[in-house]
Amino acid sequence: MSVRARWTVTAVLVLAGVAGCGTASSQPSAGSVTVKDCQGKDITFAAVPARAVTIDGWAAQVMARLGLADRIVGTGFAGPVRAEQEPFRGQLATVPVITDKIPSTESVAALAPDVVLTGFPDFGGPPGTPTEADLAAMKAPGVAACVNTKAGPMTDLSAMYDYLARVGRVFQVADRADQVIRELKAREDTVRAKAGPRTRVLALADNPVVGQPVKALGGATPVNALIHLAGGVNVFDEVPSMHADVSPEKIAALDPQVIWVVTDLSFAKATGRELVDQISANPLLATTSAVRDRRILSTSQYVVGFPTPLTIDGLEQIAAGLRG
Repeated sequence: MSVRARWTVTAVLVLAGVAGCGTASSQPSAGSVTVKDCQGKDITFAAVPARAVTIDGWAAQVMARLGLADRIVGTGFAGPVRAEQEPFRGQLATVPVITDKIPSTESVAALAPDVVLTGFPDFGGPPGTPTEADLAAMKAPGVAACVNTKAGPMTDLSAMYDYLARVGRVFQVADRADQVIRELKAREDTVRAKAGPRTRVLALADNPVVGQPVKALGGATPVNALIHLAGGVNVFDEVPSMHADVSPEKIAALDPQVIWVVTDLSFAKATGRELVDQISANPLLATTSAVRDRRILSTSQYVVGFPTPLTIDGLEQIAAGLRG
């Protein structure tokens, strides 16, 4: 199963390390633009795409921030669309939702897109969803976010900035993309400048159950990057995967000072405030400094799951929580 499949089928989280994603693009001739895909290959657009399908709401968020929501003829996995803030949520309000899951190849092809975008690392995760070969058959190039989960712990937001730049080039609104990137980097710099001593953070996606491994989030997640930039350290930073299946005893030994609950995962037994309350009262975590000091934070995966401008909101939230 691909990395993208694990994130979508289990609805897990994401940001940062980018492998083979080109931030620079070239214009071989007037009216055409060439950008790099996640393998470093050129994708050339002879004209500005008029019809875009976003596989997921994270890609739709990026389009809205660049003023391109009116180009979207359909989106899948709409949770991130509903999490977006005004005025961008208003821009996305009229975008047709294909499905609240990852759309099938047939449903994407039926919309006759000029381009297909995803906030995931690649295409074709869950069976029946569009692969790169399917997109080639549709004559609709795919633009993915190029999040690299195999290059060690994620510690920066380069995937987000790269994705904004490439989408901006594809739609020939590079100046607008540059402005958005500058604004987001300024907010990131403000957070980093205020970071204090490193705080030990445990990131959880579900409430631990007796006799089962605790589902913590490892270093290969965007959440890890946000913790790092906010001035914390993920207690499972060195786990080279998205999930760190660990024992309660291991967590007790590491004694996290803050627990960050990432909500809205499909496999979680509860969500939102209910999940936070369950974790706060869980006896398996009762000995941690985080529970004793009542330092339990929460953010939706729709905000921090994959590289979009909304991720900076998540960064500011976790930073405020660590300082508090």
